[in-house]
Amino acid sequence: MNILLTGGTGLIGRALYPLLREKGYRVKCALRKKNDGKIIREEDVFYYQNLDENTDWSLALNNIDIVIHLAAQVPVETKENANSYNKFFRVNFKGTKRLAQQAAQMNIKRFIFISTIGVLGTSDLKTPLTEKSKENPNNNYAISKQMAEHAIISIGDQTDMEVVILRPPLVYGPYVKANFLKLLDCVYRGIPLPFAGVKNQRNFIALENVIQAILACVVHKKTVNGIFIISDEEYISTRDLIQKISNAMGKPPRVFYFPIFVAKFFLTMIGKKSLYNKLWGSLRVESKKIKEQIGWTPKIGMDEGIQKTVDWYLRTRSKIKE
Repeated sequence: MNILLTGGTGLIGRALYPLLREKGYRVKCALRKKNDGKIIREEDVFYYQNLDENTDWSLALNNIDIVIHLAAQVPVETKENANSYNKFFRVNFKGTKRLAQQAAQMNIKRFIFISTIGVLGTSDLKTPLTEKSKENPNNNYAISKQMAEHAIISIGDQTDMEVVILRPPLVYGPYVKANFLKLLDCVYRGIPLPFAGVKNQRNFIALENVIQAILACVVHKKTVNGIFIISDEEYISTRDLIQKISNAMGKPPRVFYFPIFVAKFFLTMIGKKSLYNKLWGSLRVESKKIKEQIGWTPKIGMDEGIQKTVDWYLRTRSKIKE
């Protein structure tokens, strides 16, 4: 079976690519940046300059059976504005729609799209989000992913191409970036963090568990034309997450009490309400559907996933220091 993998050098892609090859799949990777053969074999790479409505995927899609679409414009912690919306719209919606259209035209069998739980917004402490929850994206990134989902589903309905959509919460593991990496840095450096009084509840998902879900969607017939939420089994507070990271590093957790309403007011005023939502807000999800439909369950628990992430982080710091 031939697979086209986009975003092969990202957090998920760099772990997924070698496993697909180990299982005997012939894998092509579509990349925007040179990888110097360090992550992806150069003979497996198709380079493209942009991911938008004008991208021509015909060469990369030639003789492909399944597309796994990971590439995306990802969010950064800056104030949202028209420019950020345009980037998300162009790459995550227009670019994804273009890829799906050309894939359908070239008779691709299955299109697997990695979306985000952000399409459903946030949850409260009692009611987890499910596939039946009302869509309520609360930032430009999630809106662009929602639009992409709708476009792919529509293309699938009008053609013979099978569509599978996965909605993970925040993914952590080796090579993680953004806020999770910053949190690792803070814990390592012993920087006190204002989460002692935070009792939120959030789901995350270990990189290894995401990989296993994608691999299941490649082969399982019952994933066809389905939308699935995937996550680790447990949910924890930001305070408890810091505790787990500290334990894995062998360091004492350093947290202090800070009024939650002050944090919300301050971050909202400086245009970073999304950061408040991620660190102080709750996001409980339920991955019951994919477990019942195809038998997928998280392969590793959160303690093991955090330990693997921390081990990578400590090795990386050691190499930089050397």
